[in-house]
Amino acid sequence: MDDEPADNEPADNEPATDLAQLRTEFIRVASHELRTPLTSIITFATMLESSDDALPLTAEDRQAAIGVIRRNAEHMQVIVADLLLLSSLETAESPLDLAPLPVPELLDFPGVPLHCAAGPDLLGDRVLLRELFHTAVQIVTLMGAAEIEASFAGGRWCVVVSAATSAALTPERLLSMRIPHPEQPDEHRTGALALMLGREIAARHGGSMVTSVDRPGVTVRISLPIR
Repeated sequence: MDDEPADNEPADNEPATDLAQLRTEFIRVASHELRTPLTSIITFATMLESSDDALPLTAEDRQAAIGVIRRNAEHMQVIVADLLLLSSLETAESPLDLAPLPVPELLDFPGVPLHCAAGPDLLGDRVLLRELFHTAVQIVTLMGAAEIEASFAGGRWCVVVSAATSAALTPERLLSMRIPHPEQPDEHRTGALALMLGREIAARHGGSMVTSVDRPGVTVRISLPIR
């Protein structure tokens, strides 16, 4: 996995995070994301277990406690599924479901202007590539009104998702942002996890994903070969 742009891509901004910083923040965030729901589960399970005549719980109290346990357990399931996906991408242990994919369809997001040049289909995994582009759009949209430009040259598609912002996006804010989960409407990923997954999806397709920031805005640049 490479954090540098491909040789045929312009690098008008510096990458917002390097790989070492991203991995360090990812481990910290993952630990926190797992510890928080575990604490709630243990707390409410203990309350249910220790309730007696001295501390009676109403039926409503018990139902509320069970609801907290269930919601936090489901949240942990989502986190674990994301971690397993990341591991699978890094080790390439699961084959990609490859198919010819029209680039304009992959980049079709409601409300996001798309400027797409003519070019061949991508050979890739539709679910993973949609997740990759969803991540890029969500990161940028949190900072401003996003737009997408896609061009084809030298056997590669270059997709640039960008937005103008009134202030620079710091790496720390980028990594701690809450990104809407592409498959779980009520769940979020941290910026660190979303970026790790995005980079690995691009790498599994022989490409790269670079996030850059400057005073006017934020840019996510994705390069993918047509194979």
